[in-house]
Amino acid sequence: MHAFLQDQAPKIAAQVNALRSTALKALLAKDELTQDQRDEIDRILAAVDLAGFSVLAGDVEKVLEGIAADGGSQALLQVHIDVTTDPGVLEVVNGDAVAYAANRSAELVGMTRDAAGDLVPNPDARWAIDESTRQMIRGEVTQALADGWSNDELASNLAGSRAFSLDRAMTIARTETQMAANAGAIAGYKASGVVDGKQWITAGDDLVSEDCVENGEAGDNGDGVLGLDEIYPSGDAAPPAHPNCRCTIVPYIEPAKETQ
Repeated sequence: MHAFLQDQAPKIAAQVNALRSTALKALLAKDELTQDQRDEIDRILAAVDLAGFSVLAGDVEKVLEGIAADGGSQALLQVHIDVTTDPGVLEVVNGDAVAYAANRSAELVGMTRDAAGDLVPNPDARWAIDESTRQMIRGEVTQALADGWSNDELASNLAGSRAFSLDRAMTIARTETQMAANAGAIAGYKASGVVDGKQWITAGDDLVSEDCVENGEAGDNGDGVLGLDEIYPSGDAAPPAHPNCRCTIVPYIEPAKETQ
């Protein structure tokens, strides 16, 4: 992920420099931007073509598939399903992992897949890293235009910024790993035939977000238990509810079943 982000920095810098307008020369020595200057910066940022991010979908699809499949296998172990005697259950879970990876790898870069499986723009993509990158580079782009940075200067500053940093790459990797593993877990719970619901478990400390607290208190008994197909208050089927979320999902089995 970090290598991909670093590779994008000089490409975006080249586009910004090609799009810059002489109308922004007045930025020099200005403490505050006029509305016209803000509009011009917005125009430049909107015109930056991030279609190159789509190649990441192919790079991460198999990785996400493997993580989701492993999450499903671990879920079956949690509820004591022996896949050696019932291999059909594992086939279902692995099939769900393939579908999840295809869809999420596209959504990650602001795309979706059409009926033929090809990538097409998705204006409603959730947690897409292309549009968040566009917003994160605003400060560097503004400074570059104000100070007349060269293409190399802008590329260097972008590469060192939060948008293309190792820290951001790790955040994306951790969050996507958790998302894929929990998607696989839900698939495993459904395929098991013995799980009645899912329970959202928070880290239980002062760092837990309000959304996660609410998810952990969802359900009829305020214990975070919902049906397998239900959605939590945050809009999520399972953790994460936000980047670097520390929550987890566990299977819920009716007590009467557990004692049989």
